[in-house]
Amino acid sequence: MADLPLLELGADPRERGRIHGATLAGAIRDNVATYLARFEAAGATRATILEQSEAWLAFIVADNGEYGEEMGAIAAASGLSATEIAMLNARYEITYLAFGTEAKAANGRLEQEGCTSFGMLPEATADGHTMLAQNWDWLANVRGRTFVQRVRRASRPEDGKPDFVGFSEAGIVGSKMGVNAAGIGLCVNGLVTPRDGTTGMRKPFHVRCKEILDAWRFDQALAPVVETDRTASSNFLIGHSDGEILDIEATPEHCAYLSPADGLVVHANHLVKETRTVSQMERIAPNTLYRGPRAERLLRRHLGRIDRPALEEVMRDHFSAPAAICRHADPLLRPEKRVITVAAIVLDLDERILYATDGPPCEAPFQAFPLDTDERRCDDA
Repeated sequence: MADLPLLELGADPRERGRIHGATLAGAIRDNVATYLARFEAAGATRATILEQSEAWLAFIVADNGEYGEEMGAIAAASGLSATEIAMLNARYEITYLAFGTEAKAANGRLEQEGCTSFGMLPEATADGHTMLAQNWDWLANVRGRTFVQRVRRASRPEDGKPDFVGFSEAGIVGSKMGVNAAGIGLCVNGLVTPRDGTTGMRKPFHVRCKEILDAWRFDQALAPVVETDRTASSNFLIGHSDGEILDIEATPEHCAYLSPADGLVVHANHLVKETRTVSQMERIAPNTLYRGPRAERLLRRHLGRIDRPALEEVMRDHFSAPAAICRHADPLLRPEKRVITVAAIVLDLDERILYATDGPPCEAPFQAFPLDTDERRCDDA
């Protein structure tokens, strides 16, 4: 497998966007085409999607000016319109609105996104480190159109926002999985509820992810999730290297909170703690009902001595394939709807290292991306 692209970026959002857009222009164009095809397969027209994207562009620029600047620079450098780049950055909201309509039309018989996330406190791990991890299961056509960014901004709060290393899709600002200089880490999962799309336009999911990794303190990292309502439901797994992890089930109007039990928390794509609304992902993808419990049961066999090899073995599990923890494409689905584990991610929050695969972890090696670029720590996993 090819190495994941690594972008070395700095504090200026326009320069970050210029490098991102120029370096990954082909992958960005491919992602635009992939999402337009997926939305159209869900019954949305290109004109409708671009009209929605125009509205999201204006909203993001007003909500987070730095984010908007970086999007604009990506658009200019890649030769795409600002509207198309906004579509990628608001694709979570657009996706779940489209999928909600599609699921109802098909009586819930469609298979969609699935992710399995893991959080491990020091008492659960072999080396006493705090770790987060996830299999990011998403559209197969996005594979090969992702990247890792190492962003240098500040190593102290008084000097600016923290450095971070993170994983994302070409064309999307910030990272949805990553760890920053403060030892704050993030993994995410999709959720679906009947309230999705009913609260109007709110801070988009990807903007929230960026703001989490902009935080120096744990309370500041929680704020982007909980301080405002949301357009679509999602699950945020947030950790700190000092030995703290909180999982937040965030629906449009409510948040429910899961803390680790015996130092371990695992989450898939259905609501576990939240009872004020109905979980709908299991109607679309019943595999969520066993992925989380199975992963937790397998990890508990190693409780107190979980290391990366043990974790990666669980992340390669193929029970009920292809709809397994390690996800592979279902050949019965149309190509634009096929889902795989696009990347497996492990975050060592103490060491500030992101490990990532380019594809399912059963067939792609983990590559190491340390925030600290000391030569001693740059070898591949």
